[in-house]
Amino acid sequence: MKRLEDIEKLSIKDLEQIASDESIKVPARLRHDITVTARALEMSSNEEKGLDYSASDSHRRYRKALRIISYPAAAVAIITIGIRLSFKDSITTPKDTFNDPAMAYVQMEQVFGFISEKMNTGLDIAEAVEPVIDKTINALK
Repeated sequence: MKRLEDIEKLSIKDLEQIASDESIKVPARLRHDITVTARALEMSSNEEKGLDYSASDSHRRYRKALRIISYPAAAVAIITIGIRLSFKDSITTPKDTFNDPAMAYVQMEQVFGFISEKMNTGLDIAEAVEPVIDKTINALK
């Protein structure tokens, strides 16, 4: 590897010859980074020369459309947050909560018992209707 002082003494022709050497493997990511850097340097030198590299018309229209859309979206977000915060204070704790865990457990057992009774009734009805359903299915086949 050449030292920095040696590289600085090389002419542009020598540097181009080294750069065009295909035997040296350059990773794709590095090649991309070098290309981007070269373009950036070229653009900055063109700007120094007075060339105008302002945004194209389509880019300007895109920015304008984005600006037009972003203001109403921000307003909607602020209004939504305000409404949410105003309703947050009005939401109260439900009246069916318990301070005593034992009372909550007793109430839960009662509810599960009620659900179990209803499910057993439904299963009994389904068992009674099952032969009729089987006959209907066999008749359709």
